[in-house]
Amino acid sequence: MDVKSLSKERLYLLALSGGADSIALALMMLEQRLRIHALHCNFHLRGSESDRDEDFVRHFCLKNDIPLEVAHFDTFASARRHGVSIEMEARELRYTWFAERAHALQAEAVCVAHHMDDQAETLLLNLIRGTGLRGLSAMHPDRTINGLRILRPLLELDKEDILRYLASRQQEYVTDSTNMERDALRNRIRLDVMPLLREINPNITATLARTAHNVRMETDTESEESRYHRWLAPLGFTRQQILDIYIHRPENPAQATDNALCNTTGRLWHSATHTLLLDRGKWVLKEKNTDDTTLLPTLLIEKIPADLRPSSMDFLDRSHAFIDADTIKGSLILRHTTHGDRFRPYGMRNGTKLVSDYLTDRKVNILDKQTQLAAIDTGTDSIVWLVGREIDHRYRITDRTTNILRIGLQRHI
Repeated sequence: MDVKSLSKERLYLLALSGGADSIALALMMLEQRLRIHALHCNFHLRGSESDRDEDFVRHFCLKNDIPLEVAHFDTFASARRHGVSIEMEARELRYTWFAERAHALQAEAVCVAHHMDDQAETLLLNLIRGTGLRGLSAMHPDRTINGLRILRPLLELDKEDILRYLASRQQEYVTDSTNMERDALRNRIRLDVMPLLREINPNITATLARTAHNVRMETDTESEESRYHRWLAPLGFTRQQILDIYIHRPENPAQATDNALCNTTGRLWHSATHTLLLDRGKWVLKEKNTDDTTLLPTLLIEKIPADLRPSSMDFLDRSHAFIDADTIKGSLILRHTTHGDRFRPYGMRNGTKLVSDYLTDRKVNILDKQTQLAAIDTGTDSIVWLVGREIDHRYRITDRTTNILRIGLQRHI
C-alpha cells in the first residue's frame, strides 16, 4: 500500500504529530488530492515542547487548509490510574480518540506515518522481547483493531526517503527531543543496535522490513495482499512488483473511477517466465515463450470444389476463412502483424483501417495484439485474413467467384 492506493472519494483521518514523518505523509496526501482531516494529540509529556508541536501543527494545517482537531491528555495521571506505562497509556488514549473521531466523521480509516525504519525496529523489538510469527510480521500496512482501520502508507519508504522528500519541498518539521534518550528500548535499538547491524549489512533496514513482509504474506492468509503474493511470487514476480500490482488492482477503490481505469489499463509487469497485463479492469496472465526456435503455425490452404455453394459454408467459424482464390496475386504466407499494417475489414467498401485500431475497437488486449497473426498475399503484400477475426473485403467471395480457398492453421505441438 502507498498513498496512491487510497481513494479520492473517501475521508481519511491523519495522525499529525508535526514530526518529519507525519508532515511528509500530509504533503503526499495533499498532492494526491485526498480528503483528509488531521488529528493531533498533546500528551503534555514534554512541557513547552509539547505546546510547540501543537502550535506548529496548527500553523501547518491553517497554511494548507487541512481541517484539524486537537486533543489534550493528562497522560501521567491517566497512566497512574490504570497502572500501566506512559507509553502504553499514550497509545491507548490516542487510538481510543481516533476511533471516536473516525466513527463520528464516518472516516474510512486513520493514516499513521510509520515507515520502513520503524518496521525494522519493531521486528527487532518483538524479537528481543520474545515473539511468535505474528510478532515477526511487525506492523501491517492495513489492519483493523477494535473497529478502527489503521493504514500505514509509508512502510515502503525509509527515513532518508522521507527527509529527501521534505527537503525537495523545503518543508520544515519539529523534532521530538526524547527520540535521542536511551531510556526507551526502541530508542536504544535505533541509536545503538541498528548502526552496528548496518556495519554488517548496509541494507539491514530494507532486509528486516522485507522479512516482516514475507512472514506476513505467509501467515496472514485472509488479506487480499497475501492472496496476490501467493498467486504471483511462485511465478517469479518480485516483492516490489507484487506491491505495485496490488496497488493497481481493479478491486482497489482508488482505481474505481473511469479516469483511473483509463490510466491503469494497459499496464504490464514482467517476470522471467510470465507477463501480467491489466486490461479494462481485468487481469490477463500469459506465460512467456522462452523457446526462440518455435515456429509459426502452418498455413493450411484447401481448394473448395466448384460445386460447393458459399451458402453451405460456415462463415461464422473464425478458425477458418473462405476467400476468392482468383484475387490472390502471389502466394499466401503467415506472419505477425506489425506497426502500421492496414487492411479493409469485411463490409468496408472504401479505404483501409489500421489493424491496431481494428483490434482496439474490439477490445483486444495488448498481449493478444502482440501475437496477432495475418495471412499475407505476397503479390501485393496485403493482408488477406486477420487470423481468427476478419478477412479483407477485397478477397471476399462474390457472385462472380469461381474458385474458392479455405484457409486455416495447423499449430505445432
